[in-house]
Amino acid sequence: MKNFSASIFAIDFEGSKKSGVVEFGVAELAPDGRICLAETSICSPKAALSARESSITGIDSAEASSFAPFEAHLQFFATLRLRGVFAAHNAAVEDNFLRSYAPVLGFVPNFFSGGRCNTWAPWLDSLVLSRLVGVDSPKLSSAAEALGVLEELQVLSCNLCPEGRRKWHCALYDAIASLLIIKKILSMPEFENISLSSLGALCGIKESGQASFL
Repeated sequence: MKNFSASIFAIDFEGSKKSGVVEFGVAELAPDGRICLAETSICSPKAALSARESSITGIDSAEASSFAPFEAHLQFFATLRLRGVFAAHNAAVEDNFLRSYAPVLGFVPNFFSGGRCNTWAPWLDSLVLSRLVGVDSPKLSSAAEALGVLEELQVLSCNLCPEGRRKWHCALYDAIASLLIIKKILSMPEFENISLSSLGALCGIKESGQASFL
């Protein structure tokens, strides 16, 4: 990441259109290559979780309703966006979640092409990047396995994730996995000197961005 001046924040949300965000996870990759922030919380749902949602995430409505709703954390995400770029595995999903709560931001830096924008976008996407290096499956777990980051994921999850939330479909665990995929790809010889704007272009970010820029 020798040509990066901004952090990458990998984000994962658990939830649905009906229930909203019921858990978030954020992990930060600093420009010097350190994973230096990890935050997560369960969030009170907008509507009762279905049995299927609970079985996937391991979160039930009774547990989640004792936490603050996701709206209470929006300022935290806005502050992160001032410091760097967001990333996710299939980033459109996370972008849609954020925009459902806050369609626009105040002006924030466009770290890819300069200037400012008022969107959560543009995003880096570990799904797109993993496909570029030959990973066929869209699954986060398959990409993590194919790129050899599972061992580091287990170590970091034991240190950073809450007990009982150190597995797939737990928000911080998945966010760390996405970040490790990006970090591993950036360590490959063909990527080690890449700029942030060039990395964004590989993720489909055109000169004008993935959304409207000002």
